[in-house]
Amino acid sequence: MSESNVKKTQALLDEKEGLESSISRRALIAGTAAFAVGASASQAMAGDHPKHSHHHDAGGDNTGLVRASGDCQIAGEICQAHCQTMLATGDNSLAACAASVRDMMASCSSLMQMAASNSKHLPAMAKLCSQILKECKDECEKHPEHAECKACAQACDGCLKECKKVMS
Repeated sequence: MSESNVKKTQALLDEKEGLESSISRRALIAGTAAFAVGASASQAMAGDHPKHSHHHDAGGDNTGLVRASGDCQIAGEICQAHCQTMLATGDNSLAACAASVRDMMASCSSLMQMAASNSKHLPAMAKLCSQILKECKDECEKHPEHAECKACAQACDGCLKECKKVMS
Protein backbone atom coordinates (compact mmCIF):
# COMPACT_ATOMS: atom_id res chain seq x y z
CA MET A 1 0.00 0.00 0.00
CA SER A 2 1.41 3.37 -0.96
CA GLU A 3 1.97 6.11 1.59
CA SER A 4 -0.83 8.26 0.11
CA ASN A 5 -3.29 5.33 0.38
CA VAL A 6 -2.27 4.80 3.99
CA LYS A 7 -2.92 8.48 4.74
CA LYS A 8 -6.30 8.35 2.97
CA THR A 9 -7.28 5.20 4.89
CA GLN A 10 -6.21 6.75 8.19
CA ALA A 11 -8.17 9.92 7.41
CA LEU A 12 -11.28 7.85 6.68
CA LEU A 13 -10.83 5.88 9.91
CA ASP A 14 -10.37 9.11 11.89
CA GLU A 15 -13.51 10.56 10.30
CA LYS A 16 -15.48 7.39 11.03
CA GLU A 17 -14.31 7.38 14.66
CA GLY A 18 -15.42 11.00 15.06
CA LEU A 19 -18.87 10.20 13.70
CA GLU A 20 -19.24 7.13 15.90
CA SER A 21 -18.35 9.04 19.03
CA SER A 22 -20.93 11.75 18.32
CA ILE A 23 -23.76 9.46 19.48
CA SER A 24 -23.53 7.02 22.30
CA ARG A 25 -24.16 3.38 21.63
CA ARG A 26 -26.83 3.35 24.36
CA ALA A 27 -28.67 6.27 22.73
CA LEU A 28 -28.61 4.49 19.38
CA ILE A 29 -29.96 1.28 20.92
CA ALA A 30 -32.67 3.15 22.82
CA GLY A 31 -33.73 4.99 19.67
CA THR A 32 -33.81 1.79 17.67
CA ALA A 33 -35.83 0.04 20.37
CA ALA A 34 -38.29 2.93 20.58
CA PHE A 35 -38.71 2.89 16.83
CA ALA A 36 -39.19 -0.89 16.73
CA VAL A 37 -41.81 -0.88 19.47
CA GLY A 38 -43.63 2.05 17.89
CA ALA A 39 -43.52 0.44 14.46
CA SER A 40 -44.73 -2.91 15.74
CA ALA A 41 -47.54 -1.26 17.72
CA SER A 42 -48.62 0.70 14.65
CA GLN A 43 -48.40 -2.39 12.51
CA ALA A 44 -50.41 -4.43 15.01
CA MET A 45 -53.11 -1.77 15.15
CA ALA A 46 -53.21 -1.44 11.37
CA GLY A 47 -53.11 -5.18 10.66
CA ASP A 48 -56.05 -6.83 8.96
CA HIS A 49 -56.95 -10.28 10.21
CA PRO A 50 -59.54 -12.06 8.05
CA LYS A 51 -61.00 -14.26 10.84
CA HIS A 52 -62.55 -11.52 12.95
CA SER A 53 -63.44 -7.88 12.94
CA HIS A 54 -61.30 -5.36 14.76
CA HIS A 55 -62.49 -3.08 17.51
CA HIS A 56 -59.73 -0.51 17.62
CA ASP A 57 -61.53 1.73 20.07
CA ALA A 58 -62.15 -1.07 22.57
CA GLY A 59 -58.52 -1.26 23.71
CA GLY A 60 -57.58 2.36 23.34
CA ASP A 61 -54.92 3.90 21.17
CA ASN A 62 -51.68 4.27 23.11
CA THR A 63 -49.50 5.32 20.18
CA GLY A 64 -48.89 8.75 21.70
CA LEU A 65 -47.75 7.20 24.97
CA VAL A 66 -45.50 4.68 23.20
CA ARG A 67 -43.85 7.50 21.27
CA ALA A 68 -43.59 9.84 24.27
CA SER A 69 -42.00 7.18 26.46
CA GLY A 70 -39.58 6.33 23.66
CA ASP A 71 -38.71 10.01 23.20
CA CYS A 72 -38.16 10.25 26.94
CA GLN A 73 -35.78 7.30 26.88
CA ILE A 74 -33.78 8.80 24.03
CA ALA A 75 -33.54 12.22 25.72
CA GLY A 76 -32.65 10.42 28.95
CA GLU A 77 -29.82 8.51 27.29
CA ILE A 78 -28.36 11.77 25.99
CA CYS A 79 -28.79 13.50 29.36
CA GLN A 80 -27.32 10.50 31.21
CA ALA A 81 -24.26 10.47 28.92
CA HIS A 82 -23.78 14.20 29.54
CA CYS A 83 -24.07 13.72 33.31
CA GLN A 84 -21.54 10.88 33.21
CA THR A 85 -19.13 13.05 31.24
CA MET A 86 -19.46 15.84 33.80
CA LEU A 87 -19.04 13.40 36.69
CA ALA A 88 -15.90 12.01 35.06
CA THR A 89 -14.36 15.48 35.11
CA GLY A 90 -15.01 15.77 38.84
CA ASP A 91 -18.12 17.96 38.52
CA ASN A 92 -20.66 16.41 40.89
CA SER A 93 -23.37 19.02 40.27
CA LEU A 94 -25.28 16.60 38.03
CA ALA A 95 -25.09 13.52 40.29
CA ALA A 96 -28.73 13.75 41.39
CA CYS A 97 -29.76 14.43 37.80
CA ALA A 98 -27.97 11.26 36.64
CA ALA A 99 -29.74 9.21 39.32
CA SER A 100 -33.20 10.56 38.46
CA VAL A 101 -32.62 10.02 34.73
CA ARG A 102 -31.58 6.42 35.40
CA ASP A 103 -34.86 5.76 37.23
CA MET A 104 -36.86 7.54 34.55
CA MET A 105 -35.34 5.48 31.74
CA ALA A 106 -36.08 2.21 33.55
CA SER A 107 -39.69 3.16 34.21
CA CYS A 108 -40.26 4.49 30.67
CA SER A 109 -38.97 1.25 29.20
CA SER A 110 -41.66 -0.70 31.05
CA LEU A 111 -44.25 1.97 30.33
CA MET A 112 -43.55 1.82 26.61
CA GLN A 113 -43.89 -1.97 26.52
CA MET A 114 -47.13 -1.91 28.52
CA ALA A 115 -48.58 0.86 26.35
CA ALA A 116 -47.67 -0.97 23.15
CA SER A 117 -49.39 -4.15 24.35
CA ASN A 118 -52.29 -2.27 25.99
CA SER A 119 -51.61 -4.05 29.27
CA LYS A 120 -54.36 -4.12 31.86
CA HIS A 121 -51.73 -2.75 34.27
CA LEU A 122 -51.05 0.31 32.11
CA PRO A 123 -53.02 2.81 34.25
CA ALA A 124 -51.13 1.77 37.40
CA MET A 125 -47.79 1.87 35.58
CA ALA A 126 -48.61 5.28 34.13
CA LYS A 127 -49.36 6.55 37.65
CA LEU A 128 -46.04 5.24 39.02
CA CYS A 129 -44.14 6.46 35.99
CA SER A 130 -45.72 9.91 36.36
CA GLN A 131 -44.16 10.25 39.81
CA ILE A 132 -40.75 9.25 38.45
CA LEU A 133 -41.12 11.51 35.41
CA LYS A 134 -42.02 14.46 37.66
CA GLU A 135 -38.93 13.88 39.81
CA CYS A 136 -36.70 13.64 36.73
CA LYS A 137 -38.26 16.74 35.17
CA ASP A 138 -37.83 18.72 38.40
CA GLU A 139 -34.19 17.64 38.73
CA CYS A 140 -33.36 18.39 35.08
CA GLU A 141 -35.00 21.82 35.33
CA LYS A 142 -32.42 22.73 37.98
CA HIS A 143 -29.84 22.76 35.16
CA PRO A 144 -31.28 24.94 32.38
CA GLU A 145 -27.76 25.85 31.26
CA HIS A 146 -27.29 22.25 30.05
CA ALA A 147 -29.17 21.65 26.78
CA GLU A 148 -29.26 17.90 27.49
CA CYS A 149 -31.03 18.44 30.81
CA LYS A 150 -33.44 20.92 29.27
CA ALA A 151 -34.35 18.50 26.47
CA CYS A 152 -34.83 15.68 28.98
CA ALA A 153 -37.15 17.84 31.11
CA GLN A 154 -39.20 18.68 28.01
CA ALA A 155 -39.45 15.00 27.03
CA CYS A 156 -40.54 14.13 30.59
CA ASP A 157 -43.22 16.81 30.38
CA GLY A 158 -44.54 15.38 27.12
CA CYS A 159 -44.63 11.88 28.57
CA LEU A 160 -46.40 13.15 31.70
CA LYS A 161 -49.16 14.58 29.50
CA GLU A 162 -49.59 11.24 27.74
CA CYS A 163 -49.61 9.35 31.07
CA LYS A 164 -52.50 11.49 32.30
CA LYS A 165 -54.60 10.32 29.36
CA VAL A 166 -54.45 6.66 30.44
CA MET A 167 -54.57 7.22 34.20
CA SER A 168 -58.19 8.36 34.25
